[in-house]
Amino acid sequence: MGVLRFVFLGIAAWIIFRLVQRALGLQPPPARREEKPAAPPQAMRPCAYCKVHVPEGESTQSKGHFFCSEAHRDAFFRGQR
Repeated sequence: MGVLRFVFLGIAAWIIFRLVQRALGLQPPPARREEKPAAPPQAMRPCAYCKVHVPEGESTQSKGHFFCSEAHRDAFFRGQR
């Protein structure tokens, strides 16, 4: 029964210690996660062939038109549709 008493006293002491820390504002600052810088927003461009919008950086551009893929670029200029 003596060991159990020490366990309860230890838990009570820890709880009191944490409450005092919180009351005095002595808690260590929370660990900061490194945040990756956000990528700048990109304009969304519709594919001239299928009209699906894709980010400008991921699109294929040819003769002033934007395309979602090279296959759609080729089909557009072949006149298929």
